[in-house]
Amino acid sequence: MADNRPVFQADELIARVSELSKGRLVMRLIGPSVEVSRFMPPQAAGEGDMAFLTNAAYAEAMKASKASLIILREQDLSALFGDALPERSILVCDNPYAFFAFASQLLFRTELPPGVHPRAFVEEGAVVDPTATVEALAVVRAGAKIGARTVVKAGAVVGEGAQVGEDCIIYSNAVLERGTVVGSRCIFQPGCVIGGDGFGFAPFKGEWVKIPQVGRVVIGDDVEIGANTTIDRGALEDTVVGDGTKLDNQIQLGHNDRIGRHVVMAACVGIAGSTSVGDHSMVGGAAMVNGHIDIPAGSGIGPATAITGWGDKPAQKTGFFPAMEGRDFQLAAAMVSRLPSMRKELKALSKRVEELAALIRSAEE
Repeated sequence: MADNRPVFQADELIARVSELSKGRLVMRLIGPSVEVSRFMPPQAAGEGDMAFLTNAAYAEAMKASKASLIILREQDLSALFGDALPERSILVCDNPYAFFAFASQLLFRTELPPGVHPRAFVEEGAVVDPTATVEALAVVRAGAKIGARTVVKAGAVVGEGAQVGEDCIIYSNAVLERGTVVGSRCIFQPGCVIGGDGFGFAPFKGEWVKIPQVGRVVIGDDVEIGANTTIDRGALEDTVVGDGTKLDNQIQLGHNDRIGRHVVMAACVGIAGSTSVGDHSMVGGAAMVNGHIDIPAGSGIGPATAITGWGDKPAQKTGFFPAMEGRDFQLAAAMVSRLPSMRKELKALSKRVEELAALIRSAEE
């Protein structure tokens, strides 16, 4: 085992994972509580390693694995080994992939010394918990509050009056603008901007007059914001991101958007202002959503899909052309551009067919 990795007894790791999952993972250990320190693929695992099975393609590799602890579902245990259990420790778990995720948070946790670096800039009136870490060149503006064990990395900025909860990580060059409110255990990846002005302008005699954006961004617990993602502050009310939501890199959320709990969005999604996305919805990469739309909880939007409206029920919507050979796509695009005129022609032909049918019926009578 590598000396720089934490080592756990299997039963201790299971107990810690149970705490992280709030008891929602169902687990039982078969065999002794061995020492473990990392995850490896079944075919490459050895002493001190863990291997988990979620894909049937690796079933044979799992049967032959030399891992100290193998993790699999009850039905997979029976299918692979029957009554002849291997001479290895086994963790039977209803969701091995979730166990991998929770356990990895413990195995790869980086502890930083608390305190404010001498080259950080913390303005008078800011409150930084003694257990928090503020690295060199980070800025914490007046009236801001940084919670216990939160880390503000080098070059990050926490604006005036912003409030950040416990156990958060604000990575380098991330910006939380004035008044932003953040729950606990949130992660802000490098370069994200939370609480910049929304795109608010009033048309006036051929010009655009800026509307001051006076709302905030309010973010719940256990939210992760990807690198270079931007979330605009509200124009009058707040922009809100609910508990447990995960946003990928380079996403844009407009002012007054309301994103529900446990929503996931892949990279490059754009959502215009005053749109709501319900709890447990999923949005594919590069999807575009128009403003002032209410998307019900449990909905799904496919990649590169343009949403200009929605009904009142959850749905799974996808709309795009699959990749084609260049010439084929040009022909398809030309056909699409002709659809309005073709529709008119079809209606005219349909009407003419009805007239001819009526003449034929009249002649037969």
